[in-house]
Amino acid sequence: MAMSTAPESTISRKVVRLGVLIVLVIAVYSVGWYFAAEFLKNRILTFFGGGNPAGVSATCEDARMGGYPFRFRLTCSRLAFDDHFQGVAASFGPVRAAAQIYNPGHIVWEMDGPAEIRSALGFNTALNWTNMQSSFRIGFSGLSRSSLVMEGLSATVTSTVSSLQLQVTAPSAQSHVRQNEGNLDYATLIRDMGISIGGTKIALPPVSTSLDATFADKGGLLDPRVAQEQKLYGTKGEIRRMVVDLGEGRVLTLSGPFQVGDDGMLSGRIKVEIEQINAWRDAVKTAYPDQADMIDNVANVLRALAFGRDDSEAEITIENGVASLGFIPLGQIPPL
Repeated sequence: MAMSTAPESTISRKVVRLGVLIVLVIAVYSVGWYFAAEFLKNRILTFFGGGNPAGVSATCEDARMGGYPFRFRLTCSRLAFDDHFQGVAASFGPVRAAAQIYNPGHIVWEMDGPAEIRSALGFNTALNWTNMQSSFRIGFSGLSRSSLVMEGLSATVTSTVSSLQLQVTAPSAQSHVRQNEGNLDYATLIRDMGISIGGTKIALPPVSTSLDATFADKGGLLDPRVAQEQKLYGTKGEIRRMVVDLGEGRVLTLSGPFQVGDDGMLSGRIKVEIEQINAWRDAVKTAYPDQADMIDNVANVLRALAFGRDDSEAEITIENGVASLGFIPLGQIPPL
């Protein structure tokens, strides 16, 4: 007697329907991803073309979208931008940026050197690096936070007024910035930095430095809609902690409030903590022998404040660009 094939037929139809459904879902998803990618690409190119509140124009050469199926990836063979309002123009090497499809506001990107930055403020900068990686989060009010890590950094800053050159090298550097209740928090760390002026290396050991600071009411710098309204003059803030480390225990720590006047002059009251005064004195005198007398005077005052100890605390007062340590003038800080 023949057996019924109805159950097998029913199972086969269900498998076929499931297969068709999967194919349809994949097809709809693929079409949706394609249109979303094209939309993002056009929006980015429109933004780069000057269609943004900040009025910045940029060029993303050979722009291509990829990353299917789970991310969006934009690549450019070269990136350049021009900010007419701030008077800054720059060009960079190839750029690769990606965001997961389920979290498009978190973007990870990397960029190849070299780079050139030209500023109407009177200086040009040439940059190169062996590796640069960054990420940022973007929302309706612009960037909420951004982080950048560089390896094998070399930079040359040239004054267009005096042709003076400053060269900086560092095996690693990183910076972090975020909006915080309308304020701008900024932190940076540079390790084993070497500095040369006009091709002559400053006779200091490799310098490591870090900065953790807040700029009051400057969170709008990360929002393209109001970034051009932000001014350097009139800025107030606080250095929570700035550390300069020459190695071998020679550590200088700064902290305190500061402000930039409407004329660009800096004012503030900066607390200074220094470890190994004598070692600092010797290192700085080696780098700046012409300033030996002033360096000795500053070291003596610091040791006197510490009752002869080799570690000390003091306060640097800056009034309209004039810096002093107690009764000892440290010099004039030029306007920013």
